[in-house]
Amino acid sequence: MKLLMWILLFSICLSAFGEEPSSEIGDASKNALFKGASEAFAGGKYQSTITELSAIEQKFKATQKPNRSLLGLTIYWKGICYNRLQEFPEAIASFDQALGLDFTAQDINYEYGQALFAAEKLSEARIQFRESLKKKFKRAVSLYYIAFISKELGEKKKAVTFYKAIEKLDAAEAMEVRQAAEMQIGDIYLEQVEKHPDAFRAVESYVIPQYQLAYDLDKSSGLAPEIQGKIVSLQRKYDLVLFKLRNGRPTLTPPYFARIALEYGQDSNVVFSPTEQSVSESKKRSGFAKTDLMGRYTFYHRDYLSISPELRFNYTRYLNRVPEIYRNDNYLIAPALRTAYEHHLWDKPASVLFDYDYGDGKRDVNAEEKLEFSFRSHTLMLGERFNFFTWGESIVRLRRRIFDSYVDTSDSNTTSLVYEQVRNFTTHTVLVYASYDMSRVESDVYDTNSFTLRGDVIMGRYKDWFSPSFGLGITRTKPLNNDDRGVEYLFNPSARLAKNFKKNWRGSLKFDYQDYKSDDEENFAYKKYVYSFELEYVF
Repeated sequence: MKLLMWILLFSICLSAFGEEPSSEIGDASKNALFKGASEAFAGGKYQSTITELSAIEQKFKATQKPNRSLLGLTIYWKGICYNRLQEFPEAIASFDQALGLDFTAQDINYEYGQALFAAEKLSEARIQFRESLKKKFKRAVSLYYIAFISKELGEKKKAVTFYKAIEKLDAAEAMEVRQAAEMQIGDIYLEQVEKHPDAFRAVESYVIPQYQLAYDLDKSSGLAPEIQGKIVSLQRKYDLVLFKLRNGRPTLTPPYFARIALEYGQDSNVVFSPTEQSVSESKKRSGFAKTDLMGRYTFYHRDYLSISPELRFNYTRYLNRVPEIYRNDNYLIAPALRTAYEHHLWDKPASVLFDYDYGDGKRDVNAEEKLEFSFRSHTLMLGERFNFFTWGESIVRLRRRIFDSYVDTSDSNTTSLVYEQVRNFTTHTVLVYASYDMSRVESDVYDTNSFTLRGDVIMGRYKDWFSPSFGLGITRTKPLNNDDRGVEYLFNPSARLAKNFKKNWRGSLKFDYQDYKSDDEENFAYKKYVYSFELEYVF
């Protein structure tokens, strides 16, 4: 028999062994004759229990007319102990004797069937599980045993009938074996369809959906990875799902990504619309609450082109409700389309990237506690992702951003050349970002050229508790038509401590500091820090 199913059924046996004793044993515990056996059994001392019961059995047999009911109970009880000790031949002999004495405890056929099954006496075991089913004792597990034995005896149609009968039971009763039963149905379907030349059609239409049904019943169970492995194996074997692109780069599994994040924090200096070319300082702090939603799905055209529609929504509300602060309440809707054309460069995987991002922002621009048009932007990006270095991926991008502000003189175009580099270490990852940006504004007094360099270190998990990351960004900005500002610098250190909870939850403590230096201190220089806690759920 398959090792996996033996392990599964053995685990069912062990769980049964940990259950409360039968009512017959419970009643016998009140009898002074069985006091020693009861105490030993309650303490899990099964060998001692057998010794006590054997002595009682001999006393009964020494009399001319032994009490058949008590003698049957004694021998049945010994069978239970032998099952717990996995001494199945002795258990079989005991249950057989007890039934010969017409002793009929509710669980005797079930226990007898387990012993016979463990001894691979399958036909006899099936008879006992059927008797257990008639008594309505552990119906789901009894049905599972009957179905599994029928399958092993080559009676696959009968096996499917009994597996499906589990579905008709109450959910609480069927829960113990329902997932395994659905998987077994999938195994039987697979054995049947693989005999035919057009197996891939039946695998796609019947087998994989059956396995998926089993997997969806409990995705966190110990059996779920085995079922998922069967699905993936069949998808690979019959080319039902694209797993690798033509250059060897793996496809995304699953192809979707979605997250929702809730953030609460404190901003020491709420800066008015930093997306504009001028920056004013509110000189007031405020708490804030932010909600961020993001979803993306990746489609593949054959093995060389991926297309990923994306949508993001972000809403920020400041808690200090004075006009200078709440006029910065805002939300952003940002759909995007990301594409990648896969090829080889230097005999290594590479991708030509083309992205389009649209941003539509609304803000309480007039401090009327009403969100109105703030800005609209279009961004086009053409890039190349490649692997020149053995230790990490590189990306070069050319980006063009068109920005339309509610203040016409702040409309702008920005052309950027961007370089990104990943450096992988054993437990840490280093990210390097560099960009040269040329911004041309409708009011040319705000025209600038700037260079940004940023490095981030994402560290491995510390003592299996949290994952720290640290970053530092420096931006040098040269105003082209305003000598009063001089050359400006932004220093931006940041830190984050992230902790994963279960499978999909993550909490993060975040800190971000900005120090913008300008010769025109009154209009452009500012300092601020933001610290916050973010809770996110990733689908």
